[in-house]
Amino acid sequence: MRFKKQFISLFLVVMLISLLNACSIRLVNPNSNLPPTLPIETSAMLTVTAMSVSSPTSTMTPAPLVTLMPTPTVTLFYDATVTPTPKWSTCPGFVITAEDTKAGDILHIHRCEDKMEYNLGPIARGFYAVGPNNKFLVYVTYSGIVYAARIGDQQLNKLYDLGREHIFTVFNKRVTPDFEITFAGELPIYTLVLIEKNYNQKRVYELPTWITQ
Repeated sequence: MRFKKQFISLFLVVMLISLLNACSIRLVNPNSNLPPTLPIETSAMLTVTAMSVSSPTSTMTPAPLVTLMPTPTVTLFYDATVTPTPKWSTCPGFVITAEDTKAGDILHIHRCEDKMEYNLGPIARGFYAVGPNNKFLVYVTYSGIVYAARIGDQQLNKLYDLGREHIFTVFNKRVTPDFEITFAGELPIYTLVLIEKNYNQKRVYELPTWITQ
């Protein structure tokens, strides 16, 4: 009977010790929920990574952009250039100027030797030239009328109508002529040489001596 009581007491002690050991294991191991295969180094790395993500990211301030200003345009102003009126050390014999008016061209003639000045016209636009002896001039209009006059006479004399001759092609085709006027011969007989430049045509005309002398 006594042995039976001792056995029961021993059994209770063993059971109590087993229960205490079980409670002690649960309290001592706080990481019992972690996977058994997770190494300590991996846990540390996870902790460091989480801290780096949560830390504030530094913001880099960009350098200010340099604004290129347009180069200013410099405008230079110059005084107007006035073309002086031609001055001759010696008068070139004759000075003839043509003024275009609504009524036609007016020729202003200035003879140097005696400073004689006068006007001829108005007359249809055309070409003119002074004779080689400075005694007469010839005027040919765009329509082909040939005039001549002695220097000093204020009236032109009609000599030829080139359009009616049908020799120069410009008049047949109604093209504006481009005449070059020259003279041939010598005093007292001069001839008029007309060259039409558009078609390179040439024709010679006699001039009356009462005009050329």
